[in-house]
Amino acid sequence: MTTKEPTAQATYDQRRSDIARVLDWLDLELDRHGTDAKANPKNWGHAGDLGHIREKLIETLAFISNSEPKEIEDLLAE
Repeated sequence: MTTKEPTAQATYDQRRSDIARVLDWLDLELDRHGTDAKANPKNWGHAGDLGHIREKLIETLAFISNSEPKEIEDLLAE
């Protein structure tokens, strides 16, 4: 019995679904992180965490949109 290799479309669809789930999970974790930050508002570590996450998300968006991170930074600054 041979196993069928996944198609490019099937692989794309699975990865797209995985990304959607990760984004939902990220939203939940941001809520949890926000609760921790409110409990300790003088802790700059929480802001630093979000700075790192922001940087990685901008890199990801720049990659998928064929943009430069600076372009996204500029749009966020508006």
